Amino acid sequence: MIRKLLAGAAVCLISVGAHAAADAPSGYTKCAQPGATCSFSGTRQVAMGKSGVFGYGTFTSSVACSLSNFPSAPSNSVWCSYAGTTTSSSSSVAASSSSKSSSSVASSVASSSSSSKSSSVASSSVASSSSSTSASNACVGGAVIANTTVDCGGKTIGTSCTGDGEGQQPVFTLNNATLKNVRLAAGKAGDGIHCVGGNCRLENVVWEDVCEDAASNLSEGGTLTISGGSATNAKDKVFQHNSKNSTTIIENFTVNTEMGKLWRSCGDCTNNGGPRTAKISNVTINAKVGDTVAGGNRNYGDKITIRGLRVLGYKPPKATSSNPNQSSPKICVEYTGVTDHNGSSKSLGQVWNGAVCDVSQSDVTAF
Repeated sequence: MIRKLLAGAAVCLISVGAHAAADAPSGYTKCAQPGATCSFSGTRQVAMGKSGVFGYGTFTSSVACSLSNFPSAPSNSVWCSYAGTTTSSSSSVAASSSSKSSSSVASSVASSSSSSKSSSVASSSVASSSSSTSASNACVGGAVIANTTVDCGGKTIGTSCTGDGEGQQPVFTLNNATLKNVRLAAGKAGDGIHCVGGNCRLENVVWEDVCEDAASNLSEGGTLTISGGSATNAKDKVFQHNSKNSTTIIENFTVNTEMGKLWRSCGDCTNNGGPRTAKISNVTINAKVGDTVAGGNRNYGDKITIRGLRVLGYKPPKATSSNPNQSSPKICVEYTGVTDHNGSSKSLGQVWNGAVCDVSQSDVTAF
């Protein structure tokens, strides 16, 4: 779930509430400010940020506290801090940040076959190639996958999960890449999967139990496609969409047990805007829905297209009710998005066949 985010021109970074206002994640030790070096023993996860918004990386012995090593971190009055426990290997730079309940975290990790973030970062955990890569070093928790296709062959991967708390790292970070045939372990799904650049594809990915969000679209101008697979126990959003001028496609997908929303365009992000597009087709919601299946921002020109949606216990609108436009659960709701926590993102109500909500009652069936 990067439930929260979005910063700068390429990404939106979001801050969480006052409860997450620390300058270091829980359990981390502050070690340096920008321009200095953060030193520690062994290989550790290192965070750079403030007020609950952080960029993360995994390094050995030391790392310069700089934006070049933590590209998604905020730039002013920040601290670097390191985790209290060591990790088994120096995996890769994986950025993550946190946001409000209506947002998601934007992480931006630049990774390619011709460059690396730091000599301290082990390249074995970064898959970057023009050809398909098998489930070897790339199918590990915290891996960054760039410019390639990785087939995990049904492998179950996990890192950690602190409930639905903010600021958790993604299990996978994709940059113009495809990830296939993998399960994210229950209780270890972190902030799910982040698409931070280019076009990303998730094929037959199963979330045994969603921790924060299942996946977040953070790729400016790119497309995140989720094809096949399922998610269970998504107490908040299944898919968070923060990047602007971009598209999320959800097809042939199933949600089980419970779900807050299937898809939401960021409601309150730094430098918020749009448009954001969602294309939802042949999706089954075999779950209790918190309130709404999908929500987009009218003022930012978002577009949600829904076809072939099946919803457990769905009740269509009744012409004789006090609100003849509203179904249970609501299928598509339009909002007014805000930026920089300037107010709150307000619901404008459920809409059928509208500028944002391209869905008719015949596109939704009950079971």
